[in-house]
Amino acid sequence: MKTSKIRKSARGEDCTLRVSPNCQDGETVVFCHINSPTKGVGRKSIDLFGCYGCYHCHQMLDSSKVDSDDVLRAMIETQIKLVGKGFVSYDGI
Repeated sequence: MKTSKIRKSARGEDCTLRVSPNCQDGETVVFCHINSPTKGVGRKSIDLFGCYGCYHCHQMLDSSKVDSDDVLRAMIETQIKLVGKGFVSYDGI
């Protein structure tokens, strides 16, 4: 799954990672792909497996300096935002 809508939805958002002491919202926030089984050489995880992250937090994520609990929390917060924006649908279980 790759969608530019999800990737572009990070623009102007708050950072959901919030792991860096230099964390900042807004202009530097991008959609950060987390490590997952769908990641490979030259291939990012699918767009469901990611979160909104500012420049500093994204650097920490890419350097594997983020606790897995923080990554999961950030991904859940981001997915809730994506459902609210209509980019991901949820019909319940």
